[in-house]
Amino acid sequence: MNEAKITAGESPATQADLEAIARYSRRKLAAEEVYTFPLVLCDNDLDRDQECFTDEALEKLAVLFCGKTGIFDHDPRGEKQTARIYRCAVEEEPGRLNHRGEPYKALKAWAYMVRTAANADLILEIDGGIKKEVSVGCSVKSGTCSLCGANRKEQPCGHQPGKKYGGKLCYTLLKEPTDAYEWSFVAVPAQPAAGVTKSHLPRKALTLTPERALAEMERGELHLDALAALNLRKHIAALERQSEEAGRYRETLCECIRRRTMLAQPEMNPALLEKSMAPLTVSELEELAALMEKQVKKRFSPMVQTAPTGERESDNRAFCI
Repeated sequence: MNEAKITAGESPATQADLEAIARYSRRKLAAEEVYTFPLVLCDNDLDRDQECFTDEALEKLAVLFCGKTGIFDHDPRGEKQTARIYRCAVEEEPGRLNHRGEPYKALKAWAYMVRTAANADLILEIDGGIKKEVSVGCSVKSGTCSLCGANRKEQPCGHQPGKKYGGKLCYTLLKEPTDAYEWSFVAVPAQPAAGVTKSHLPRKALTLTPERALAEMERGELHLDALAALNLRKHIAALERQSEEAGRYRETLCECIRRRTMLAQPEMNPALLEKSMAPLTVSELEELAALMEKQVKKRFSPMVQTAPTGERESDNRAFCI
């Protein structure tokens, strides 16, 4: 996505702003008591993860992000809360197109802070452009492949985001937002032009692959407590062990198929056999091994010799002269 950031500097709070802010404050605040600023949360263009929100998702997020707090580095502790969004809107930039050739749209938000001695420096940093990159935390119901439409969370299709297939770029469309958690000031932006470090993880279950979650955690883009980080590393270690065991089992199956094929079909080209086994799944290899076993048994089935039925007549010919 293009720049998700704090936009123009301070502007006096209007009466409409104060009325919107009053929905979240315990009392009505005066214009001189609050500091308001606009920011762009996300848009419908590609980010560095080769993902983008649909226009419909932006409209839903505009509703979900109203009232959400701004924090630092996705740290959920109460003392890290700095501001609150009181209004959101999806805005189209005339004449600008996104990567799909569609009108560029961005989710714009307006946030407020109550002026205190403690946040005076932060206000100066926002006005001075020091604090401007933000990150959003939200969850989406589906992330679909741009090429085949498969929901990557439920049925991974094998297409890799960022690669081209037949001249068409593969990316993930984020659809149907279900929740918006918070937005955060961050130091290092992950988006191409500007700054958003987006997260679309549900709170109870990470939708990232464990390896990617660990990589983002080590880069500081995903924040987990010590226990969650330990459990993640244990889970990855278990997956690696299972992968190694699965690899050994697969090789055992392939060797079994090689031996049985040599007996059942000795004319088979070994290179052709290897090429045919490479794309097969484990279950398909098991079926092939069973088929080869049947062919071996059929080819080398023992010949049972039985004695003739009935009594043989003795004519004593051996003693005839």
